[in-house]
Amino acid sequence: MPYLSGVLTGILLTILVVFVVDHLNNDSQDIVNWNVLAGKVETVSEEVREEVHEATAPEPDTAPAAPPANTTPPATDTGAQ
Repeated sequence: MPYLSGVLTGILLTILVVFVVDHLNNDSQDIVNWNVLAGKVETVSEEVREEVHEATAPEPDTAPAAPPANTTPPATDTGAQ
């Protein structure tokens, strides 16, 4: 677990440093094209959202059947007297 947290911290710090260097630098040449990166992240997030939606959707044969519209629900006995 410490190894994973160290790797994730290193990745985040690297991205942060590159972002700060890109925005503090007055040259027109950037290290990362942030517009392209934002587009890629948006595309990936949409794909992940769709896959999660498909994966968590109920199966058609296991979904509960809707009761007929013209019937009344059965009377229930609460047991309290």
